Amino acid sequence: MSTDDRDDAARPDGDPAPGAPDEGPPDPPGLRTAGELVEGGGLSGGLTTLLYVVIGMGFWSLVGWGADRVLGTRWIVVLGACIGAASGIYVVYLHMQEGLRRSPTSDGTDPHHPHQSGPDSAPRP
Repeated sequence: MSTDDRDDAARPDGDPAPGAPDEGPPDPPGLRTAGELVEGGGLSGGLTTLLYVVIGMGFWSLVGWGADRVLGTRWIVVLGACIGAASGIYVVYLHMQEGLRRSPTSDGTDPHHPHQSGPDSAPRP
């Protein structure tokens, strides 16, 4: 048995030895939170955003419906739906802001207008 045929499947130049088993595909990423999906954008971010708004509208519409039944009115359910939609959009906004703060590549500035926004947007003395 030569030194090239030992347990080490890689050659000194970094190439795998002939007949060496591949490492296989990388492990799939673990479960991500809804906030990470929103921050990531794309289809999953868009669907998560829509889900936040729909769930917010549904929940607060039910609260408004219950208030309408107790108070004998008919307009609180509409107010609840508006509050739910606004709160869903606000939660998405908070997730996006948190993602910008945690992003190692972002300093919080707008890439299209770097001198108009961000933590250092105030004029320097």
